[in-house]
Amino acid sequence: MLALRSMLVVGGGDVEGLARATHSAADAVVIDLASPSLHLERARVRTEVARAIEAIGAAGRVAVARVASAISGELELDLEASVGPHLAAVMLGGAEAPQDARDADVALRKFEVRHAMTPGAVRLIPEVDSATGLQALPGILDAVDRHAAVALNAARLHEDLGLGHDVQHAHDHAMAQVAIAARAAELPWVLASFDGDRGLVPATRAHEFGAVGVAVRSDAAARGMNSLFAPEPAAVATARAVVARWELMHGRGELVAVTEGGNAGEPVLVDRRTVRRARMLLARAEAIAARERVRD
Repeated sequence: MLALRSMLVVGGGDVEGLARATHSAADAVVIDLASPSLHLERARVRTEVARAIEAIGAAGRVAVARVASAISGELELDLEASVGPHLAAVMLGGAEAPQDARDADVALRKFEVRHAMTPGAVRLIPEVDSATGLQALPGILDAVDRHAAVALNAARLHEDLGLGHDVQHAHDHAMAQVAIAARAAELPWVLASFDGDRGLVPATRAHEFGAVGVAVRSDAAARGMNSLFAPEPAAVATARAVVARWELMHGRGELVAVTEGGNAGEPVLVDRRTVRRARMLLARAEAIAARERVRD
C-alpha cells in the first residue's frame, strides 16, 4: 500500500517545482501530465518527466504520474515517458469505463516488460471526475488487479454535473459512493483536484467520509494533511490486537471471537470483516511509517 495522506501536485512542465519535489514533505508527488494547459507542449514536457521521476524516486519519495485518459490518444506516450523503476503509480485521468482500466493495464504491462520490471509493479489509481465514471466505478475496480487507490476529482465532477453553489449534499453523495466502492474493493480513496479545488470539499469533510488523503499544492499544506490523515494510534493498536487474535483463532478453527482494545477498553468483535479492515489499516500505517523514515 502507498502512503497518500498528502499528494503534492506539480505540473509536468514546472521544472523548478519538480526539482523542489525531491525534498517534499508530502507522502507522494503527483506529476501532472494531463492538465489541459500542457496540451500544446506535451512533447517537451514528456522529456522532462522521466528525469524528474527518477530524481524523486531516488530521493525516497513516491512518484505518481497523472496521465491522460484512455480515449485521449495521449495515454501511450504519457506512459512511455513515465514508466520506469522509480515510478510507483499512474493516476488515470477521466476514468469512465472498465475498459479504460484494462487499456491502461495492458499499456503499463508493455512498458514494464520493456524496463525489465515485475508485471504490476506500477500501480493504478483511477481518477473519477464525471457522473459516468462515478456510476461505473465498481466495474472499473473489478476490471484489473493493479489498483492502489481511487481518486475523486470533486471540481471536475462539480462541472460535469452543472452544479451551482451550496450543494455540499451532492459532494457528500459522491464521496459516499466512492467510499463504498473503494471499501468493497478493499482500497483506500483520496480527494484529488488538479485545477484548483475552489474550496468545494474541505479536507476535513473528506476525512469524515473515510478518505486517506488529499492533493495539495505546497509543502506547508502537505504537513497539515499528514497530521490530519494520520491513523489514530489507538486504532492501530486495536487493529494489531484484532489481527493477533484472528491468527490465534485460525489455528483453533474458530470463526468469531472478541478481543480487548476498543474505545474505553470495550471488547472488539473479531471476524473476517473486522480482520480485513484491520489489515488495511495496518498496511496504511506501515506505509506511512516507511515514508516518515525517509529524511533529507
